[in-house]
Amino acid sequence: MNSSVVSPSSFPGALAAILVFLFQAPSGAGETPAVPGPVDDFPGKITITGNPGGLLSFEVPEELYRGLKRPNMGDLRIYDSQGNPAPFLVRGVKGTVTIPPEKEVPLLVWDEKSGRFTSPELEITVSGSAVTILSGGAGERDGSGALYLADLSDIKEDDPWPSKLVLDFQQTEFFNAPLLLRKSDDLSRWENYGPIQTAAFYNNPGTDRNEFNIPRARYILLDFNGKVPPVHSARIRFNPVENPPVLRETVFSGTRGADGKTVRYYTEGYFPVQKLFFSISKPDSIGFSIRDRRTENDDWRYAGKATVYRIEAPGEAPLINGPIDVSGQGPYWELAISGEQTWTEVPAMAFLWEPREIVFLARGGGPWTLAYGNGKYGPQESSLNIQEGTEIFPARLGPASYVEPESGGMAGTERWRQIILWGVLGLAAVVVSGLAFYAIRSISSEQKNNMEDKP
Repeated sequence: MNSSVVSPSSFPGALAAILVFLFQAPSGAGETPAVPGPVDDFPGKITITGNPGGLLSFEVPEELYRGLKRPNMGDLRIYDSQGNPAPFLVRGVKGTVTIPPEKEVPLLVWDEKSGRFTSPELEITVSGSAVTILSGGAGERDGSGALYLADLSDIKEDDPWPSKLVLDFQQTEFFNAPLLLRKSDDLSRWENYGPIQTAAFYNNPGTDRNEFNIPRARYILLDFNGKVPPVHSARIRFNPVENPPVLRETVFSGTRGADGKTVRYYTEGYFPVQKLFFSISKPDSIGFSIRDRRTENDDWRYAGKATVYRIEAPGEAPLINGPIDVSGQGPYWELAISGEQTWTEVPAMAFLWEPREIVFLARGGGPWTLAYGNGKYGPQESSLNIQEGTEIFPARLGPASYVEPESGGMAGTERWRQIILWGVLGLAAVVVSGLAFYAIRSISSEQKNNMEDKP
């Protein structure tokens, strides 16, 4: 009876073919896919709703940062209801713009008879005598116009400087008069400021002039070279002030080491951290170094040093440390004490992070899916071009969900590929052992036959 026997020499070829198939197939391990994969490749998902066809925006929620696997937000995509990727960009959130309220300033009138500046409420004197402008370095005047002194000494050095001085005239008739400004910080040394400006009133908003550029100085002389009606009040007007966005805060708890000199934190994901803030609940003061690493197998990297303290006094608010700048990104962190102290309390660690927003083109049909959390996907160059003045509408976000995919997609394919690969490697080990055993038996049999053939 004939039987089919597989020659041992055919096993290496078969194994090689299987291994070539496995390694040539795109595994995605350690690679960045060239094109966006299916939405099911991402464990994190948030539903987005809004008006289709235009630009929609929303602030990135904290839950998304917790699920990121890349510090550059590369593992982030937006898909429409058909699974097609939508172009988007990530940018910083704009701060609020405020306009400080106008503020009245003391305005003193030069009195020719008394030779001093006076007002109904106050009088400025130097060394016990009235300020005399003509002998104080302000320059000669022709006496044809009014002279006023504006007192801006109440403006603090850190306050925004006013952009305009607004004069309220008691208009009774039309007028037009040149205005020369002089500035001083000590009421003794005076300096001309800028070109001559014009004060005018024609009962026409297009030609009336009662707002003037002013220098940065404690005192300003307003010298009108011409007839003007009395000024009954002066106000300073400020430019709009852009305030930076308020940093968001996320607090993490840590675990004390067995030696009592280290505290470790795992902060989940990657946040756009600007500062770290440590706090304790009992009076103490401890200095420490900060280290971080990306995985548990990486070496610790120096990220900074700080001191956490709390000092209490009866009837007063506790004195505590402030936030610090840090160079690390985590998500693994360690606080280490180098001296003799130990951690009697595990400090709470807070991320103070910069809010960001995502703007995307609501192409295709909604709702859209914000997908994140697959580290195999790297950052994409945005193709979204937003021109100045383009209207952007707010989007609405649903609750976040984060479920690691068990099968399907790149993750499931990769697991099956690994199982097959390990199976083939195991089979290869068995085959190699069999080949070695077969070769040894063949050699032994040949030697035995040779010995029996000898006379």
